[in-house]
Amino acid sequence: QKDGRRKEELETALATNTMLFREIHHRVKNNMQSMQSLVRMQNLPAAIKTDIQSRFAAMSAVHEHLYNRDAYADLDAPAFIASITRTLFQAYGSNARLVLDIDPLFINHERATPLALLINEVVTNAFKYADLDRPDATISISLKGLSEGVAKLVIADDGPGFDPETIYKGMGTKIIRGMVMQLGGTQGYTFENGTIFSAEIQTGYA
Repeated sequence: QKDGRRKEELETALATNTMLFREIHHRVKNNMQSMQSLVRMQNLPAAIKTDIQSRFAAMSAVHEHLYNRDAYADLDAPAFIASITRTLFQAYGSNARLVLDIDPLFINHERATPLALLINEVVTNAFKYADLDRPDATISISLKGLSEGVAKLVIADDGPGFDPETIYKGMGTKIIRGMVMQLGGTQGYTFENGTIFSAEIQTGYA
């Protein structure tokens, strides 16, 4: 009888903690959306507004996924990345074709925010430099498992490329480098029929 009561108490405590964590993520998501609204009200250049709002949106997407799932659960990579990119395409009003090729991997919740920001910044660079207003413009994103807990992220566009010396000085590039470091990975660009960003990252799921 004592063991049964103890088990019931533990189950109740777990349910309460899960509810509290979900509520925290829900509130953080709402705060992110409030900050997006505040940015819209500021007298800033449109491009800067969009950049800032897209970063908030990427972080908001992380908390939305965590809210909709167990707070301790890993995130489903295909649904998670589709959500991030859909929000980003809407922010930039892009009609470019998006091709996603995401393995059925899981992303540890602690790695979700840096991955979301990394994808956000690389795709944002494509919007800025790849002339994606062309009718046939395409951007593709793939995430492939290499080994247990390690995956390769590739983001490619079919634009004219860019001058590395110019782009490497921007805030977006600093964020990319920082997020790759947080993901315990390495990164690089190649230029072949467009721009290809690739990074080997740790998903935190082994």
